[in-house]
Amino acid sequence: MDKKKVVIIDGYHLLHKGYYGSLKRKKVAINRDGVLINAVYVFVANVFQLVQSNEYHTVLVTFDVGKECWRKEIYPEYKATRKETPSDLIPQMQLVRDFLTAANIPWYEKVKYEGDDIMGTISRIAVKLGYKVEIVSNDKDTYQLVCDDVKVVSQQSKKCKQEIITKKEVFEKFGCKPCQIPDIKSLLGDQSDNIKGVRGMHYNTATKLVAKYGCVENIYKNLNDFPEEQRKKLELCKEKVLMNKQIAKILKNVDIGRINFKPLRINYIRFMGFLKREKMWAFTKMIEDKVKQQVSYREKIKTEIQELS
Repeated sequence: MDKKKVVIIDGYHLLHKGYYGSLKRKKVAINRDGVLINAVYVFVANVFQLVQSNEYHTVLVTFDVGKECWRKEIYPEYKATRKETPSDLIPQMQLVRDFLTAANIPWYEKVKYEGDDIMGTISRIAVKLGYKVEIVSNDKDTYQLVCDDVKVVSQQSKKCKQEIITKKEVFEKFGCKPCQIPDIKSLLGDQSDNIKGVRGMHYNTATKLVAKYGCVENIYKNLNDFPEEQRKKLELCKEKVLMNKQIAKILKNVDIGRINFKPLRINYIRFMGFLKREKMWAFTKMIEDKVKQQVSYREKIKTEIQELS
């Protein structure tokens, strides 16, 4: 029997993609309060498209919360080089949460944890319960979550084709297994997260070491295998490399309470209410029929209850 599919959406990546991707349009959408809603438009369109595909048992969304993060407690410079969130994107972050709540689409976040950690936790539980998982994200960090039952769906830009990332693609891109990505990152560093690797370490060297020893901990257990100069270099930055791995690794055991894996049932009546409130008229036509169906179904149930009482 085919396993049911669950899709997990990287909420902030989708928001950022929508924000920057639609800024150049001649007419940028605003709501009745004059608040920019360009990112909300793209977000709603993408989520609705996934719902309409009827491919998924349910759709789940994850978010980061604020700037505080357990990784920054270990390494205060984590992501320090990233640009500040644009001020007109901040209100849209709350609006997409309002949309998801109105439409009855489950979403998850936890203070001090990143969306990746929430995704890692949900995908682990979903696989354990017998689901197949697709993660919609352009963040290459999520590739470490790939396994037989977990794929990442990625589209780096409008010009690029959508990519389905399986274990094969991870090996082609990183030269390692998905679970070894934190080991590669700990040796090479990661500019986008402001993680500093081993000075002078090349990609080929890092992949060979990880392939031979399996993980950085084993590299350090076998330093006697190395020429003196290389051994000293690795010894000097042992603490940094092990810390890098700790912060590069996505958590899979965050306590986020019960996950709603029930079949997705969109509340189209409240979905329409959200669209009208935010003046998102482009979508109202698309869901009119679904709203009518839900209204007539509710009236039918109401009538049946009255007849029975």
